[in-house]
Amino acid sequence: MTASVETLPPAHPRTATRGLTVLHLLAVGAAAAAMPFVPGFHHLRALPFLILAVLVLAGELSSTDEGMVVSGGFLGLVMAEVVLGPGPAALIGALAITGALVRARSSASAYLNNLVNYTWCPLVAGLFFHWAVRAAHVDNDEVWYYALVIATYLVTLAVNFVIAASYMGYFARSSLAQIAAKTLVPTLPAELVCGLMTAAAVFVTARVGTGGLLLSGIALVTLSYLSNELLTSRRRGDELQRIATTDGLTGLANRARLHEAIDARVAAAAAEGGLVALLLMDLDRFKEINDTLGHQCGDAVLQELGPRLARAVGPEAVVARLGGDEFGILLAPGRDSDAALESLAGQISRALAAPFALDELSLTITASIGAARFPYDGADANALLRCADIAMYAAKDAQAEYRLYAVEQNRHSLGRLSVLSDFRQALERGELTVHYQPIMALADRSIRAAEALVRWQHPDRGLLMPADFVGTVEQTDLVGPLSRYVLEHAIEACAQWRRHAPHMSVAVNLSARNLLDRNLPDEVVRMLDAAGVPADALSLEITERMIMADPERAIANILRMSGLGMRLSVDDFGTGYFSLVNLRRLPINDLKIDSSFVLPMMHSESDLIIVRSTINLGYDLGLRITAEGVEDRATLERLALLGCNLAQGFHIGAPMESAAFAAWLSRRVAGGAAAA
Repeated sequence: MTASVETLPPAHPRTATRGLTVLHLLAVGAAAAAMPFVPGFHHLRALPFLILAVLVLAGELSSTDEGMVVSGGFLGLVMAEVVLGPGPAALIGALAITGALVRARSSASAYLNNLVNYTWCPLVAGLFFHWAVRAAHVDNDEVWYYALVIATYLVTLAVNFVIAASYMGYFARSSLAQIAAKTLVPTLPAELVCGLMTAAAVFVTARVGTGGLLLSGIALVTLSYLSNELLTSRRRGDELQRIATTDGLTGLANRARLHEAIDARVAAAAAEGGLVALLLMDLDRFKEINDTLGHQCGDAVLQELGPRLARAVGPEAVVARLGGDEFGILLAPGRDSDAALESLAGQISRALAAPFALDELSLTITASIGAARFPYDGADANALLRCADIAMYAAKDAQAEYRLYAVEQNRHSLGRLSVLSDFRQALERGELTVHYQPIMALADRSIRAAEALVRWQHPDRGLLMPADFVGTVEQTDLVGPLSRYVLEHAIEACAQWRRHAPHMSVAVNLSARNLLDRNLPDEVVRMLDAAGVPADALSLEITERMIMADPERAIANILRMSGLGMRLSVDDFGTGYFSLVNLRRLPINDLKIDSSFVLPMMHSESDLIIVRSTINLGYDLGLRITAEGVEDRATLERLALLGCNLAQGFHIGAPMESAAFAAWLSRRVAGGAAAA
């Protein structure tokens, strides 16, 4: 067996050090110093030495580079240990490994390690044979002599492996056990056969003489070459199998491998009456990373993501990249309860929470996870993957990190596909409309603004509210055209209102994708200029969740829009994650208190405290406060007493079509600010 010490490339390789070079040189020097004092040179026969030297060199030149392999040169070296003695065998090993540089072109460090190996292996094993023969008092006419030849082969094999594998393990940061499993164990059957072949060659040499040595040596080199070809073919087959079942970018399993693993686990579970749990994970807004930073940055994120996922779910799980930013995770048996699945989803989310460092950027990634189980949700890989995919999209629509598959999600998923298909046509057919809900100033009860709310007049399903389609559209590139449609119509409507009510402004909700669109500020300015509406008459409503998707880009856009004069409002304040730090550092003009606090405030002390505290916070930070969900006069009056600036809700006015709102507003302006 011979060892190529430049195999097993590590993920974080060590480099050769001066200390390692010194150690190699000392070992080579010690071997050279020992050669004259060990058996062999006193009765050296030139012709057998020359024949074995040529055979060992030929064997090394004909061996493969496929890690540790059966080598004709190695077999010849063992014959030299037996026939010539340890000293000449070590000299032959040094000459052969030096001559093999012509083929291998090894690094200096690798060459020195091989030189150490091919001098000390024959010295140690040759001395073993010499002393064993003397101790056993046997000669080449006895069976035990040839048993010692086989033992010498195994000793040479062991020393060769320890020296080569120690060197490989140092650079690859691997243990001897790991390297043995990868390189030595697969070759053991062939090694045992080669040990027998070596004993047979020694027997022929002992009987025939130098001619037998030549014939035996040629036969050994030929047989070892053929053996290596078979071994190489098998390894290449294994490598092709690995490539066929492995994702090339991340090193994780691919879709084919996951399918095989699921079907195998399902078959076992069906026989034993067990469960099989599958997770499907999709990264949120990953396309924006590729589009903005380039695919090389997206690939770097995916490469770092693979090990994070593997650590989060444990070694018994199968983690696969299914394509793009989608991953499948077949969980280990016993981790299939509702609580275990939810816990694992949390572990995965925490694994993604640590920022991904890309050059000078730091990205935070979130994901949506769906789960499905055999036998509840499907009987094979395709069915389980489909159900997990449906659950994953249910998580996306709910803006949650995880959902377990339920039958009602299937109907929702079909509806989702229908929505996306119909929505493209809706944009072209003009089926979208924008309704406006009035916003009242509590100081004088005048209407100061309106919020633009999109509706879809579906030809079959009637008037659809935003909850029926906006969440689905926001997960796709269609959100851009949707937002532009609403902005254009809202700005044009505001221009009409301002002819009779110059103080009027309009509020429009943005999505996370809008906030990351670098072209958005310029497009909005173009719309405002075309309509003749000042920038401060437009309020853009955002949430902190949008900012956290890509803080640097989002904040840059926020600063640009604020610099252009547009107002920025934090929507649904109190229900999300908008921190006081962001309120202080971002150019926010307005806070909107979510209706979930306003609706119950008249009979819930805790909600009233939250509303009052938010109003006081707004005053302290110089922000204007709008209360959503004002459904009755008592709530309106209480908000006015608390000092709230603006109010919005059905008590003031329901959302109305553009023409209806314009007429309603004209009547309000003509009649003055009548009491609400």
